[in-house]
Amino acid sequence: MTSEHTDLTAITDDAPVRRFGEEVLMDYVTGTLDEATALMVAAHLDLCPASRGIVDMMTEVGGTVLADAQPVALGAGALESVLAMLDDTPQETGAQVHDPDLALLPAEVRDRAQAQLAGNAKWSFVTPGVRALDLGFARPVAADGASVGEVKLYRIEPGKGVPTHTHKGQEVTLVLTGAFADGHDRYGPGDISVASPDVTHRPVAEKDAVCFALAITDAPLQLTGALGLVQRALSVSGGAGGTGGAAH
Repeated sequence: MTSEHTDLTAITDDAPVRRFGEEVLMDYVTGTLDEATALMVAAHLDLCPASRGIVDMMTEVGGTVLADAQPVALGAGALESVLAMLDDTPQETGAQVHDPDLALLPAEVRDRAQAQLAGNAKWSFVTPGVRALDLGFARPVAADGASVGEVKLYRIEPGKGVPTHTHKGQEVTLVLTGAFADGHDRYGPGDISVASPDVTHRPVAEKDAVCFALAITDAPLQLTGALGLVQRALSVSGGAGGTGGAAH
């Protein structure tokens, strides 16, 4: 699986509020997005009719162009590259894990989560009422070679949330079910939220439903206040440097 990831700072450039920009949608249509971002876009399209309409139009135009184009021979190693990508796709290693809540998710995310749970992946504790599932993608890598990013599915129980925090990098979050508010705005199904180092917030799920969210980060979050002091102390002493990348 490739370790190259889409630049999160450009995901919503010139985009309507809460939607992916046309540049990212075009990259999705042409198949040039990294696998994790492509999954997020596919789920967004299932939940956002406006974005789906744009992609359908792009696909129709692209099909017309291809029909008029001259055939081009595949480059050396093209088949091997495709087969390698297939090998990197998570394989089901046992019976499907039955979780009725996952049935509410867009098919692409649901299938990925089920495949992970059927293997060795487990939901991990983030904070009371918040759990995370690593979706098994290659993580963004820093200049020093350290793995710094995460691609996770978050389950936030009604009325629960994460501590107040900011970010050491960029984080893009897609709400799949339910909704959360972070002190700045409210995000519902299909909404995209982008957080950067200049954003400090505390996302909390609304009280009427479980909130599932898919998040891609290129750096750990940074807790604030007393918990932030503890986080930094643990980091200095060689302990954990974050909470596992809380959902937005």
